[in-house]
Amino acid sequence: AANNAKLLAALDGVSTRRARFVCALVAVRSADDPQPLVAMGRWSGVILPAPRGEAGFGYDSLIYVAELQRSVAELSPSEKNGRSHRGIASREMLRQMREVWGLG
Repeated sequence: AANNAKLLAALDGVSTRRARFVCALVAVRSADDPQPLVAMGRWSGVILPAPRGEAGFGYDSLIYVAELQRSVAELSPSEKNGRSHRGIASREMLRQMREVWGLG
């Protein structure tokens, strides 16, 4: 709550309020792995002027996802996991592990 209040105070009067959640995953088979796998997930939204929703954590109540017309904190867990930066990165990592390492 304190971080959300700090963010809103810092953005007071700012008209462009875009935001992005980012997740980076790296998988290595050993410390000297010649072919580490890197997967990125990005989820964009707009920072709301006030919190909306009760679910989630962190900045979820402040990030509005236009295509869903809801804040992240207003999404069900399955909706959030299906679209989130972590979900995107995780699915990409799994795809790479299957393709490059022959797993799964």
